[in-house]
Amino acid sequence: MAVLNIEKSFLTENRSVLDFLSQPGQGLYIPLYQREYSWDSDNIEQLLEDLTGGVRRLASGEYTTNTDNKEIRFLGTIITVIEANRNNIYPRDPQAIPSKIEKLIDGQQRVSTIALMATLLTKRFYEIKKKVKATNPIYNDVDEICDYWTKKLLAIYSFDLGRGTPPRKPKIIRGAKDYWTREHSIDDAYKSELSNYLARFIDAELCEGQKSYPVLSKEKFGNSFLYQNSRDIEKWLKRVTPDCEEDVFASPINIIENISQEFLWDYGRDSLVNLVKQQDYSRSNTDSYILSELVQLAAICHYLLDRCCFTIIQPTDDDWAFDMFQSLNATGTPLTAIETFKPTIVNTVNDELEHQFKDSPSDIYFKKLEIFLSETATAQQKNKRTNDYITSFFVALDGSTVSTHFSYQRKILNKAYTDLTSFEEKEYFVKRMGNYAEFYRNWLKYDGKEDAIFPAINSSHEADLASMLIKFLIASNHKMAITVLGRMYYSVIEQTPNSVDSFISIVKAIAAYYFLWRSAYSNSGLDSTYRDFFKKNKKNEQFSAEIVCRHLKEVLKDKKIDTLDSWKSKAKNYLKYDSATGATTGRDVLRLAILIAAHDTIPDKENRGMIKEGRENISKYLCLEKWISPDLKTIEHVAPQSKNDGQWEDALYDPHFEPYQSLGNLTLLPQSLNSSAGNKEWREKLLYYQCVAEKDPEKIENIEKTASDMGIELNTNTINLLKESHFNEHLSSISSMSADDVWNRELVDKRTDIMLDIIWNRVSKWIF
Repeated sequence: MAVLNIEKSFLTENRSVLDFLSQPGQGLYIPLYQREYSWDSDNIEQLLEDLTGGVRRLASGEYTTNTDNKEIRFLGTIITVIEANRNNIYPRDPQAIPSKIEKLIDGQQRVSTIALMATLLTKRFYEIKKKVKATNPIYNDVDEICDYWTKKLLAIYSFDLGRGTPPRKPKIIRGAKDYWTREHSIDDAYKSELSNYLARFIDAELCEGQKSYPVLSKEKFGNSFLYQNSRDIEKWLKRVTPDCEEDVFASPINIIENISQEFLWDYGRDSLVNLVKQQDYSRSNTDSYILSELVQLAAICHYLLDRCCFTIIQPTDDDWAFDMFQSLNATGTPLTAIETFKPTIVNTVNDELEHQFKDSPSDIYFKKLEIFLSETATAQQKNKRTNDYITSFFVALDGSTVSTHFSYQRKILNKAYTDLTSFEEKEYFVKRMGNYAEFYRNWLKYDGKEDAIFPAINSSHEADLASMLIKFLIASNHKMAITVLGRMYYSVIEQTPNSVDSFISIVKAIAAYYFLWRSAYSNSGLDSTYRDFFKKNKKNEQFSAEIVCRHLKEVLKDKKIDTLDSWKSKAKNYLKYDSATGATTGRDVLRLAILIAAHDTIPDKENRGMIKEGRENISKYLCLEKWISPDLKTIEHVAPQSKNDGQWEDALYDPHFEPYQSLGNLTLLPQSLNSSAGNKEWREKLLYYQCVAEKDPEKIENIEKTASDMGIELNTNTINLLKESHFNEHLSSISSMSADDVWNRELVDKRTDIMLDIIWNRVSKWIF
């Protein structure tokens, strides 16, 4: 009997994404019995989180050269079988068979998604390259860098057949639906969604001159996973900008300072580095902005292609391949690092308390963490929540940046716990974890509906304001606020004296800090200010509101926005709805600004269209009820975004300053009325505002006659909307104007100036 050589029955190797998918002549064939492409949003979110976290860790500067080499991401196992018999490929064009066919037994979802992502990254490089004119001194460098990466990406989603039109063919096809073809039409040869799309993309990429990439449209692909995933990836890529918040993506300056240039653009280009370091983000077409975009995109490609890897298993027999596939996919839901950390706590407590872990403080507080993690529907969601929690907790612990690698998380949790010298310290550590999880859970679940105050703070007279500001921070997706608030909330849960008042003062300070920063600058650098705080105060188990405020005030002083004049000079240019110059701020920041300006203010009778501060409690807008009200959900432009010639002053649409996007031209309306008001002219818009600001119900009932007397014809739907609208005092200053008044730039600039004064007067008190 022959001896079975198991060692040679399975060929196993670890390869980077680029290494595996760029093999010459490699075609991947998905057998007909494999399920359709079905990766959902959770899978995509995890992949994007892996890329985001990986680049952030490389760019953090906390890695030495040695540990940098260990920064890789394992994307799972790929099982393939070499298909030696070409007759097993059906249908087929004999002139277009690749030199190496690998049947994908396991891993088609990952490989298909990476091929899709490679096309979208290619498209993004083309978009960036188009922004640079041929006469620009950086053009040749940008052209070379884009070409460098697009060639690598081309090898991910295609292979070079060496013949045919075009000579490159889709990397992946599906049995019984597709076949590699030399000359046949794309629609005849490639009938599966992915292969058809790849074939069309290759055609577009290889054409000379202006490229017209295929669009994964809903009309062509329906609401398929491929369509949805392409949208999710493109949305993410659009969010990765030089001025994005650090929890969205690493900043270009950190990338260029901590990732070798050879990884980003093949060799050192110091002239480009200097332009990146200028951080000129005033417009989206400055050389600095474009090169910073290029740096971020190159970092994504480097991490995806060079640092993400597979374990490739190639059994020499199909039966063995399927046995292995079944065993790898029958192991159930994988454990998280927190679940594997629990035995360490149990053993420590049992050793100390003679096997009394059950119902011990450590058991009670760890259950809070388990409840928090259990409120997820899928394994991917649970894994993401675990990663988010651990990342946030360790920032709040000592300002450290934590990898999302399972093994790393296990090590850092165990080390943080076992390094503590006394049992009391270890018990306190678990308490902190549990209470932090309770706050995080409340944060994620809090909707503020039915005027519900944020849990455990209703004993304070400012609970309503604090709840509104928490809703603002949640809506703005300012996750770094969790780090400070989660630490302070510990005392609220433990019911220590004055803890609620201290917590609320921190809520106000954090909201003011975030508002002042985001009304004057982009998100860039904001997150690192929190990490700096915790690094400086990591020895303080419990810090006071005074310590937090001192740090925030120092940062605002460094940013030169710690006084009315310095902040206002920047907010005038930055606190805008949208801007072609690149000055944009979040919608929720704008909504809060308008509500602050409306709070306890009255129309200035001596200056029509203007407001001034009134008596306390005459017009309450800084409250939870107003924040969640559907009547105040949408931002309305008085002078519309689309200019109607002859109806609005040209100066309002000055392309350099864009007054029509500034605060003085904005107000709040219900969605239904906002849509109806649209691009109406001044007299009709004024009628809308007067109706919503009218206290007398008889005048509202006569709205149709009033409009008719003014020569305005309202349809039945609009009349009903106006009659049903709730009274909103914040429109009183505008509604006090007449149809003969002019809404012009001078008025908008003056309104902006007055509103900013009022906003600073209120917000600065929350922090200074």
